[in-house]
Amino acid sequence: MIKRRNLSGIFIFDTLEGDDKRQPTCFEECREETQEEWLDSLNEEALRNLAIQLGITLKDLGTQLDLSREDEE
Repeated sequence: MIKRRNLSGIFIFDTLEGDDKRQPTCFEECREETQEEWLDSLNEEALRNLAIQLGITLKDLGTQLDLSREDEE
């Protein structure tokens, strides 16, 4: 069973492995099919807001865990 970590706080309904019914699931944990369907339903402003919120989540995770990406040479 996949653990719902709820990192981004952007919830949509999806059914994951082991679920009996659809449940609120964070965007990043949803099946790719569900993500694509939901993204297709969004207008430009909603897509911009999604990108901003995901950026905030990535920045927060990097700060909390002291993560950084090293350039590959």
